[in-house]
Amino acid sequence: MANNPYDDVFRNIARLMENLLSNLPEDSPHVIGFTIITGPGGIPDFSLPDDEDYGIEFELVEGEDSIYITAEVQPDPSSIPYATFREDTVTLCTGDEETIIELDCDIDTEHSFYKVRHGVIDVVCRKLDRTSGGRCATRRM
Repeated sequence: MANNPYDDVFRNIARLMENLLSNLPEDSPHVIGFTIITGPGGIPDFSLPDDEDYGIEFELVEGEDSIYITAEVQPDPSSIPYATFREDTVTLCTGDEETIIELDCDIDTEHSFYKVRHGVIDVVCRKLDRTSGGRCATRRM
């Protein structure tokens, strides 16, 4: 059986993760999993975060009839995280931090909703039906 050229890389990553997990204190958060994503041509893309603060980090996934936004929020009993909906934007609010997310599609604000659970805010935006006059084509910037 031929060796995969990336076998050594995966072995090194496995050793690194094993070493990291074995040296964690008992009452700290644990790594459950990780993902390696390669860029064009199979080349890994590494990027370091900037020192600038761009607001709340989030992940946006667009489905056929909905847009899903997920963000990690700090559990702070004095300020509960929430989301507000407008025709083509969603605003994530946590304490004194606010992030406005512009969408490529108009959304149904009455049927869009969010849940906050275990330090994660999940937002589901229902897209407006094209027959009701909603704009669902991708905007050009």
